[in-house]
Amino acid sequence: MAKMVVCMLAVFCSLLYSAAAVPFKRVARDTGSQQTVSDVLHASLRKTNEVISHTTTALGSINTVHFSGTGTSSAGSLLLDTLPSPDTFIRAEDIETSAIEDSEALQTLKSQLHIFVKHLQRVQLDQVELKDDDTTGQVQTVLDHVAAARDKTKELQISLNVTANVMGHALDGTNEQLEIPPTNSHYNMKLRAFITFRDYETFLGHVADVFAQLLERERSP
Repeated sequence: MAKMVVCMLAVFCSLLYSAAAVPFKRVARDTGSQQTVSDVLHASLRKTNEVISHTTTALGSINTVHFSGTGTSSAGSLLLDTLPSPDTFIRAEDIETSAIEDSEALQTLKSQLHIFVKHLQRVQLDQVELKDDDTTGQVQTVLDHVAAARDKTKELQISLNVTANVMGHALDGTNEQLEIPPTNSHYNMKLRAFITFRDYETFLGHVADVFAQLLERERSP
């Protein structure tokens, strides 16, 4: 009996020694990366400026290829009924003076951005049709620039949603059924492209100002 007890103690000590010899691996707790309001506002401002760059490039190519540089004269002050009116654009002073709540401002930005995306899609389809009758290859350049602006805009939509979420605002959905009717006139296709990107460039300028104003307010002591 005594020998059995001694054997059991020996085995126990052996196991204890083996366990002590193996280093214990500590698993770090994953805390995740918490974005601050300043982080997301800065990201949205940066993304907006990227879209502005692509939009300006697209507008320039539309003006050069379709209007030989006279797009402003051709379009004048024409507006598309399906585009947001410049009078409804959110401006930096609306944020600075607290004329509207942040949630309302962000919701308006989301809704208007969605409408512009639908117009960019229609312009892109128009350019595909115009390209089929183009023998110079120049319309392909316009198409590439329009597509790039649209792709970057989709990234901006995501960034805007993230920003609103971090700021604590739940934005409503947008009208996914919105469709921009086609036109059979090639001239109207070209004119629509110019007006769309002209107004979109103006809109984005205000969006950048809004994000900059929100960021300045957030960073203020």
